[in-house]
Amino acid sequence: MKEFNTDVLIVGSGLVGLVAAHSLSNLNYKVTLIDKKNFNNPKKVFGDTRTVAVSEGSKNFLESLSLWSYIKNNAEPVKTIKVYDRSSSNKILFNNQIKNKKLGYVVENKKFSKILVNQLKKYKKTNIHYDFDLIDIKFEKGYSRAFSKKNIINSKIIIAADGKNSQIRTIVGTKIFKKKYNESALVLNFVHEKKLNNTAFEIFYKTGPLAILPMKSPKGISQSSVIWSNSEKFLKKLTSCESIFIRSFMEEKIGKIVGSIYKINSIQIFPLSAHINESFINQRLIYVGDAAHSIHPIAGQGWNLGINDVKNLYEISQKNTTDIGSDSFCQTYNDNSYHKAFQLFQLTDKLNSHFIKPGNLYRLLSNIGVGFVEKNQSLKNQITKYAMGV
Repeated sequence: MKEFNTDVLIVGSGLVGLVAAHSLSNLNYKVTLIDKKNFNNPKKVFGDTRTVAVSEGSKNFLESLSLWSYIKNNAEPVKTIKVYDRSSSNKILFNNQIKNKKLGYVVENKKFSKILVNQLKKYKKTNIHYDFDLIDIKFEKGYSRAFSKKNIINSKIIIAADGKNSQIRTIVGTKIFKKKYNESALVLNFVHEKKLNNTAFEIFYKTGPLAILPMKSPKGISQSSVIWSNSEKFLKKLTSCESIFIRSFMEEKIGKIVGSIYKINSIQIFPLSAHINESFINQRLIYVGDAAHSIHPIAGQGWNLGINDVKNLYEISQKNTTDIGSDSFCQTYNDNSYHKAFQLFQLTDKLNSHFIKPGNLYRLLSNIGVGFVEKNQSLKNQITKYAMGV
């Protein structure tokens, strides 16, 4: 059995884990990133057809790590967001009021991943190991140990970035608070007729929210991504149909916005649930991103919340140069990250409940609330700034 030493061990090569690796490599730590995926199979590593909505605050952080210049050519800026509650007449229009800033940016996951992996290779003290099947973790005085069947990796700290179904949580016994929704999310990337002109849409149907995100496309082509929450039974039935039927059905739902749908590039369905760990730390271990928390996608803030974790980690690491895995280091991280995650966990859950709640009286009150927000520019600016993370 081979044994390795490193300063930081990051488990999970998703986008949040890769950004975490960049941030700590940037501070000259010896970083080792492991994943059970097989790097020799690009379809498994870069096969995700989803998009990520990058907030202005997350973009600023990526810029501070000298990453945004490589990403921006694949990022579609969002300048306007139109929110409809059931109908186009009951709407809120969000525009950014801050000069030279955008409401967000839409990037394809697989392109994002490739860029981050390629740039990570520039750090001589950083190593990536795929096909690493983690089976156990032990904490010793002053360091931690991660075991596979063939290797042992000793590190000052372990960063769990291994996703919503974190294996590390199971190994060390971290408990979670979980909510399972009676919905799944349809993620559909498609080519369509009308230009969206850097506008994103969020439509609240009684079955769940539907978001339309404009994507970076070749010249003369309009391409977008739809994320639609609905019952799993309905979505599976819909996606089992012929492509021509799916295109026709989606045109009925969103044709006024996107026009004719020419081609569907990819279709995926993901079950929806939300969770938050009882703690984001466990001795010389911290959780980031979906390994720490997951929220309903209604506000498109899940990934940015993970980047907020990494930003906190980065800022604490800049100040604490003695022991990156000490009790005080980990506790400071937990204190700085937990409150915002819990706040968004609750907020997105309540928002989803609000918009799908039936009843004529409730819908009337909801319509009044939407109208109030639309007419109150100061309130819209506050909501916009919070969502932008600035």
